[in-house]
Amino acid sequence: MKLGTFMMPLHPPSKPRTECFDEDTAFVVKADQLGMTEAWCGHHITLKWEPIPSNDVFLANCIARTKHIKLGVGVSIMPQHHPANVAARVALLDHLSHGRVYWGFGQGGVPTDWELFGLPDGKTQGHMTAEAHDIVMMLWTQDPPYNFEGSFWKVCMDRHDESLGMGYPLKPFQQPHPPIGMTLLSARSKGGAIGGQRGYMPLSTNLCHASTVAEHWRTYCAGATEAGRGDPDRDIWRVSRSIFVGESNDEAWDFCMNGAFGASFHYLRTLLNNAEMLDLVKHDPAVPDEDVTLEYIFKNLCIIGDRKSCIEQLECLWEETGGFGTLLFTKHDFDDAEKWDRCVHELVEHVVPALPSV
Repeated sequence: MKLGTFMMPLHPPSKPRTECFDEDTAFVVKADQLGMTEAWCGHHITLKWEPIPSNDVFLANCIARTKHIKLGVGVSIMPQHHPANVAARVALLDHLSHGRVYWGFGQGGVPTDWELFGLPDGKTQGHMTAEAHDIVMMLWTQDPPYNFEGSFWKVCMDRHDESLGMGYPLKPFQQPHPPIGMTLLSARSKGGAIGGQRGYMPLSTNLCHASTVAEHWRTYCAGATEAGRGDPDRDIWRVSRSIFVGESNDEAWDFCMNGAFGASFHYLRTLLNNAEMLDLVKHDPAVPDEDVTLEYIFKNLCIIGDRKSCIEQLECLWEETGGFGTLLFTKHDFDDAEKWDRCVHELVEHVVPALPSV
């Protein structure tokens, strides 16, 4: 099994922002040095707990500091940007990194972000996202002229001069484009079906119970079958999990319950509850909302314990899902740098090597 990381990122609102960004940058550098295969970064505009507002800018800061690790834009929130701008920025990132970029796209789910940009309801944004994706693909894979007449986006550019090189947007370093990933949240995610149809990499979020994660793969495969793509290789599947490897089970649980790790899940639980999406974390939809406590979330969504216990929990995840190619370690705030450094080394050197591979 390969090991990568996904950063929302998560930081307490009281922590100085520059310190947060320095910590996240240093972690990507360390992940590269330790042999992690990929580092995905999210972005939001109006969330203090998730303070990176531009993941492509953040990842650009990591390019010259790293050598091998793939850098994942996870994701470009399409309704908040003109798709031609997204296409150009990600293509530039791909060149600057000499082809070490993965790209993900989506619509976002933060109501205050929607309000700031004056965006419509979520369903309408889904249609906007689909159109924006098609425009990015057009600009990456076709030469001018361009004529896209959508319901939300219109790209019309007839003027071009090949001798001057005018009217030719930058194409990515990787041809025909960087590998594309899609985040999967609900069990029958529309994004999962689309990803299967198009052969994109499925990324299962850390906010879902393992039973829902298992459904992600079935949904993805159904999309692939519908498109006549055959049976997908499980090696392309990424599964995210919040993990803390401690010196003992009691020490690990105490640390997670009483530090930034626990505070971040209190924040995430509140967000999911407000969005009426708390069922995602449940092992059974019949579980009452009030029973979804911090302890319940830790037991059902997280991997917490000593080395032996974490290996056993991840083996259970492997068995329930049927296996996947890359485990994405969800980076939390490093409120105790020494404990988190030990955790990461344990994960890289002992836990993941003990796990099966597809």
